[in-house]
Amino acid sequence: MAVIPINMARVSQNLRAFNLLETLRRNQVGLFRAQTQFATGQKLLAPSDDPLQASAAGAIDRRLELINQLERNLARVNNALAESESAMNDAISLLMDVHNVASEAAGDTLSDSERAALIPVVQSILDQLVAVGNRPYLNSYLFGGNYGGGRPFELMADGVIYYGDAARRYAIVDTDQSEDYFAVSGAEFFSAVSSGVRGVDLNPALTRETRICDLRGTTGNGVSLGIITVSDGSQQVQIDLRGAATVGDVLDKLNAEMPGALHATLSGNGIQIGSLGGPVSLTIQDAIGGATARDLGILATGLGAPVGGADLDPQLTPRTLLADLGGGTGLDLTNGLTIRNGNRSATLDFSGAETLEDILNEINAAGVGVWARIAADGRSIEVLNRISGTDLTIEENGGQLATALGVRSMNASTPLASLNDGLGVETHEGADLRFITADGTSIEVDLDGARTLQDVIDLINAAGGGALTAGLAASGNGLSITDNTTGAETFRVERANLSPALDGLGLDVQAVGSTLTGRDVNPVRTNSAFTALVELRSALQSNDRRGITLAGQRLEATMKKLQEVQGRMASHAKAMEARSRLAENEATGATVLLSDLRDVDLTEVIVRFQQMQTALQANLTTSSTIMNLSLIDYLR
Repeated sequence: MAVIPINMARVSQNLRAFNLLETLRRNQVGLFRAQTQFATGQKLLAPSDDPLQASAAGAIDRRLELINQLERNLARVNNALAESESAMNDAISLLMDVHNVASEAAGDTLSDSERAALIPVVQSILDQLVAVGNRPYLNSYLFGGNYGGGRPFELMADGVIYYGDAARRYAIVDTDQSEDYFAVSGAEFFSAVSSGVRGVDLNPALTRETRICDLRGTTGNGVSLGIITVSDGSQQVQIDLRGAATVGDVLDKLNAEMPGALHATLSGNGIQIGSLGGPVSLTIQDAIGGATARDLGILATGLGAPVGGADLDPQLTPRTLLADLGGGTGLDLTNGLTIRNGNRSATLDFSGAETLEDILNEINAAGVGVWARIAADGRSIEVLNRISGTDLTIEENGGQLATALGVRSMNASTPLASLNDGLGVETHEGADLRFITADGTSIEVDLDGARTLQDVIDLINAAGGGALTAGLAASGNGLSITDNTTGAETFRVERANLSPALDGLGLDVQAVGSTLTGRDVNPVRTNSAFTALVELRSALQSNDRRGITLAGQRLEATMKKLQEVQGRMASHAKAMEARSRLAENEATGATVLLSDLRDVDLTEVIVRFQQMQTALQANLTTSSTIMNLSLIDYLR
């Protein structure tokens, strides 16, 4: 098709003027846009300019904001790690200094007065080490964990108490909101908290009020609630248990929706499905991908009722009722228990306690420098010593509560190897102990093969043949041996074959009447840097050369542990620095990409601006000429 040119002679003057004005407007708009781009440096002045690019730029903006926040977090993390490294270096340097003091004091070159002169030196280093433990960082303390009550360490006359916890401190270190630690606690670095006196499995009973989230289930990995299928052989239903919060909720749901005469009840520490009617062919299955029936211990395939009843193993919580412990037998709180820690002691009365939290709170509020908590296994409680340099003992007060809770620090199952601060009990070949009873009988006991205190008790009772009754002291914490004979002889125990087992078992004491109660040889101690210094100070004060040597050995072991933690922190710091570099590189890349999307090419804008200026001038000239034409001009 041929293109027919427009006869401009037939275009009206008004239309021609409109076209010229529209051209001028577009030129002016383009010129203004170029001016604005030049002034702002932005390519996109509005999202409508390029919706796709604007959307992409917005997404990058949000990502860049996250990265910038991450960079700020990592900067704080790296600063904290640098502060921690400095503090750790200071602590290790102080321990090296005091180890030199211990080595010098243990030698033969110093006089007693010269050793005594070292006491202020050790005290000064101890003061400095406590100051390192209280090293501030921002509005808290480097080694306090999550403790917010002030300085985590306090120097006392007989030791150093740690008020903090064992928690690491965390910060967000990735754009996916994942966290990593930037500071360790005093419990981790200084070993300022002892290992726990770990209790026995308290075996709380399963009740209707037991929360599903507090169950370990039959696999020990918790209970995952979902959909199960239940059939009694004639009818099959699906039951959705996902909304249940407690065991009672599960029971009610099952009883409301199971077919026929099926009925769910508690059986021991499990759930049992039975029939209130005649025989059934019971099948209980999980939905595809589910594990509810398995976790609840009620899986069944064509079985007769009842089925289930497997132990769901509820874990301890602060809300656990004391009456529910021991599978529902409860605890005998009579007489309470006694805690001794250094020069502190407290006899605790739990007569008003109803929950496990009441027990823990009572212990923690006793003012004896201990920390009671539910153990990580969720089955027991544990009590830890917070004071470096003191001996902690937990003993009976005439009852059996400490034993029932499993927190008696010296109990029948205590390994002999752990006694005497890990030195154990040394025995000799042949008899180790010789008991002289009131009737003059000599009873020898060979401890070969004994591994626990219960083994020792059994061997003494067996050797005595009824003349002796051995066990743990009803009050206090030690072995108790009673002479059941009568006579004029003084009841006593002697070393047999020069065996050191007498001292190792704490039986190097005199009997009171017919009963000999030994010393507590299993106190709970913190193996901290502070303990080593307190022991060295005490050994210097008493001029105990052996004690000075042992303190020096503890210092060596302590420095090794501190250096291990320092090494892990150094590796962690490098990892965080690498993360910072990655975040920096990502921020740079995002900024470049955002610049490509948003930033204008100034050279291109300047050229376009000049072109538009030229076009505008030309259009103005043309418009002026055309608009001034008259009919006379066309008639010429």
